[in-house]
Amino acid sequence: MKQLTKIAYLLLITVFITSCEKQTDDLPENSEMFKEETKVPDLNELNSVGDAIIAGVDIQTYFNSLPKREILSNRPSFSQIPIYSGLNFFFDSEDFHCNDLPTESFDQTINNTYPFDGYGNNILDENTDTYFISPGYILPGISFESGYDEYWGLYIWTDSYYNQDKALFENGYEDLIIKFTNNNVTSVSMDISSWNWYTYVSMDVYGDSGYLGTSTINIPSTYDGQFWGVTSAESITKIVLYDSYYGGGFVGIDNISFGNCEDIDGDGCLNEDDAHPNSNISEFLSIGEYSTDIENNLVDCGTTMADQIDDLLEEINEAYNGDNWEELHRKFTRELSKITYGWRKDRLITRSERSQISSWAYGSDIPSYYDID
Repeated sequence: MKQLTKIAYLLLITVFITSCEKQTDDLPENSEMFKEETKVPDLNELNSVGDAIIAGVDIQTYFNSLPKREILSNRPSFSQIPIYSGLNFFFDSEDFHCNDLPTESFDQTINNTYPFDGYGNNILDENTDTYFISPGYILPGISFESGYDEYWGLYIWTDSYYNQDKALFENGYEDLIIKFTNNNVTSVSMDISSWNWYTYVSMDVYGDSGYLGTSTINIPSTYDGQFWGVTSAESITKIVLYDSYYGGGFVGIDNISFGNCEDIDGDGCLNEDDAHPNSNISEFLSIGEYSTDIENNLVDCGTTMADQIDDLLEEINEAYNGDNWEELHRKFTRELSKITYGWRKDRLITRSERSQISSWAYGSDIPSYYDID
């Protein structure tokens, strides 16, 4: 009887141990549990470098996952198209003696975002109006675009660790295209970088006559922008930038200066004879906080209609002491009426537009809340 009891106990112990081992086998190893808790994003699911940044993926890790693309066959060939003799390239800012040109640095844009919201075209210029970009955020006379048809074609990147402050990057394999719309640009400079290190970035320069030439710079293991500049005897209409190693894409730009050294604002009046060498060449007039659809035309050599408004605003604001608002507001509307009388006389505006301007001026907050930059 005792032996039967011992056998029964042994059987119970054996069943208990076997059950525990089975439960232990069903549990994942500690390393597997850790992996499940810290899932790494699938690089194949990332559409662009911008997505990688948002997902917290190291940029170089993302690049290592990409296949190398062959150089595109439609690049200009030096053997087929001669380089324009009037083109000069610069690789040091001290050698580029044209430092007072209008400069686009994307300061008014939002950090780390796609400038487009998926609606409308994907061209970034002074008229871009999306959730992230408002009209006037980009300087007039210049536009930026990517070959991507999707909204993620361009990306505004800010990262203090990598020394980037609102630089514009092409977000994939496509070209970054800069166009100049006023046909008066003969000098361009910018800081160029790439999301891919140890590579080369090429710039194809185009003018009224077509392709003018190509310049290439080396991108080291840093995101610091490399200075590059170009001057041309012929107006520059377009610059196409691309990563030479990957065959396109991934190029970043910032501090793009453009214009004509002898006529900085491009209004047709040389600097030495120009009363406003940095004219306000916005497409439309603004009256204080009111944006209008009235075109900003040239009044005379070196002076636009917007220049005359800005001059008056500067005079009014300088006289404002906090207690003389009504007096200065009346003076502003009175003096602006004199200016618009001249515009109407010269047929720069219609009678209806002059009335609209007077109405906007009367309802404006000038001088209280308006300052000249």
